[in-house]
Amino acid sequence: MLSLRAAHESHGLTPIFYYLFAFLDYPGTFAALIALVGAWFIARSRAITRVPRWVGQHPVAFAVATATVLALATQVVYRAHPLSMDEYTVLFQSEVFAAGKLAGQFPPSLLNWLVPPAHTWFFASSPEGQVATLYWPSFSLILTPFTWLGIPWACNPVLSGITIVVLHRLALRLFDNTDSAGAAVLLTAASPVFLADGISYYSMTAHMLANAVFALLLLEPTPKRLLVAGLVGSVALTLHNPLPHILFALPWLVWLAFRPGGIRSLAVLSAGYLPLTLLLGLGWFWFQSSLMEDAVNAGPYGPSQIGSAFAWPTAQLLFARLVGLAKVWLWAVPGMVLLAAYGFWKWRHDQRVTLLGASAVATLVGFLATWVEQGHGWGFRYFHSAWFALPLLAVAAFTPHSAAKGNQESATAMRSFMVACALLTLVISVPLRALQIRDFMDDHLAQLPHYPGSEPRVVFVDTEASLYGLDLLQNDPFLRSRVLRLPSYGAEVNAAVMKELQPSFRRVYSDQYGEVWSAAEPAQGGAADH
Repeated sequence: MLSLRAAHESHGLTPIFYYLFAFLDYPGTFAALIALVGAWFIARSRAITRVPRWVGQHPVAFAVATATVLALATQVVYRAHPLSMDEYTVLFQSEVFAAGKLAGQFPPSLLNWLVPPAHTWFFASSPEGQVATLYWPSFSLILTPFTWLGIPWACNPVLSGITIVVLHRLALRLFDNTDSAGAAVLLTAASPVFLADGISYYSMTAHMLANAVFALLLLEPTPKRLLVAGLVGSVALTLHNPLPHILFALPWLVWLAFRPGGIRSLAVLSAGYLPLTLLLGLGWFWFQSSLMEDAVNAGPYGPSQIGSAFAWPTAQLLFARLVGLAKVWLWAVPGMVLLAAYGFWKWRHDQRVTLLGASAVATLVGFLATWVEQGHGWGFRYFHSAWFALPLLAVAAFTPHSAAKGNQESATAMRSFMVACALLTLVISVPLRALQIRDFMDDHLAQLPHYPGSEPRVVFVDTEASLYGLDLLQNDPFLRSRVLRLPSYGAEVNAAVMKELQPSFRRVYSDQYGEVWSAAEPAQGGAADH
């Protein structure tokens, strides 16, 4: 990582992926080392052993507290703002659904401005001006009630709180031990990636929750639970793209197939999958295809181009995935990944634990066959759909198992050390990551023109003068906002557009980041037309 920082080269990585790894994860490494060293000094404290027990006995209270803290962090840290296009598209579509529509509505004459050709996250139909996201719609549907209430930022904190309860239940089913369940919850909540994705607009938290519920249901695959597991699986399949759930579910499907009555079990599971997969999966493809007939920016990601996302892994992609593995380590409680590997080996005779490990491995290996690199995102978000397996497997390392030989005293010491690491990570690494994310968000938003007014206005953003400036072009799907953001193509072109769009507006402000047009008096501090 130090060589990447010194070289100031992305080494084949996308610039943002390189920057987040080389510059944000570097201090994160030192924070993890401090937590590891500090844990040696406090692990023997008797108070340490009481923490996971309390958490294990009060999972709902801990989940509510976690969701509350995350909701506050969405405002203070994440600025309640979708950072990347991956986040904005799901919010955009939820706003469409909240209005009772399937697609947004832009003026056809402005489509090339509101949905530039580089915006491959949307489909826009030129005759009617209809706009919809390319992603499958389940996460946007989950987000819709929160959007309708005016609190879309609260969605992922609530899902994170529910995830805590589900992981607690999973750990109890696996280990039948309250202390172990509490430790699994603590390792989860203390990992910085849980905070980061939990305060964002990414669908990763929903992927993790859906897969965790799916696994919980299949631990005892009765017909009723299989049917519900299929229903949950169909939601996971259509959250934004099907690959994360397919990779996670594959080991479980193979396991079911080779159990007694396996064909019947798969049939019941498939019956659960079928309705929503047809409606939200194939139905959404059909809707997208209707827009694509007259699309102004079909891009490379249309329904007929799904296969283009897959390719043989190249050296560059393998390097990117290696960086991703490093990020899994650096955004978790230090030592948890190694402990998870040991826990998997220790409990290898338990099919349930083996399946969790297999799902994690399948997710890592499966994404080697996709050419897309992560780009934006906290931690390694392509792995987040299976990430919850890590704290569960880590807990398995210090939980007694009848088929495993081991010293109970050493297992207790191991648990105390990991709990100490988790607590120190909570007070060292999590605040550090929160500050890093807040500063990054502020720097990103500072690339908008620094105009102080609040009246209705049109903002032209100079995307060439900013880092990932296209991500700043976020508009309401029906243009109901007081602010309209358009890409800037120079003063003369902007003026010509405004003459057609809003002749009464004039340029009231300009700086290195773009221009602002409104009916107000020109602002001081920036060049304007007088």
